[in-house]
Amino acid sequence: MSNPEAPDLTYDGMTVGDVFVDTSVMVTAESIAEFRRAIQAGVGPAAIGEGTCAPPTMVAMWTVPRVMFREWNVPAGGIHARQRWQCAKSIHAGSELRIRISLKEKFVRKERPWVVFESRLTDAGGEEVASGEMTIVWPQ
Repeated sequence: MSNPEAPDLTYDGMTVGDVFVDTSVMVTAESIAEFRRAIQAGVGPAAIGEGTCAPPTMVAMWTVPRVMFREWNVPAGGIHARQRWQCAKSIHAGSELRIRISLKEKFVRKERPWVVFESRLTDAGGEEVASGEMTIVWPQ
């Protein structure tokens, strides 16, 4: 979660190109199993699969600003308007992923501030594992 003790991140305080997250996570067999349990509500294990290969949707949990931004508090009241993700390769237990989230674009539409965050996940060799964008109508 964002840090309630940190300063609020403001629209005017963001500049295109700002990097808000540059960190690494270790993908473990336990985190894969827990994610599988969370997404299987009412579905048998064989429907999603088992083992140490992460479901492609797992990367999305490391790219949400409200979850990943630690040095700022993301204010309440934004609208998650659009999202696009692309997975480029499988993620296995034991993989270390580098996560970078930056501000790709900001603009005003219909008198409301909008932002587009770009996320890139790479493996230890620097190869892209997944990428995406999240568009948010920023709270006023």
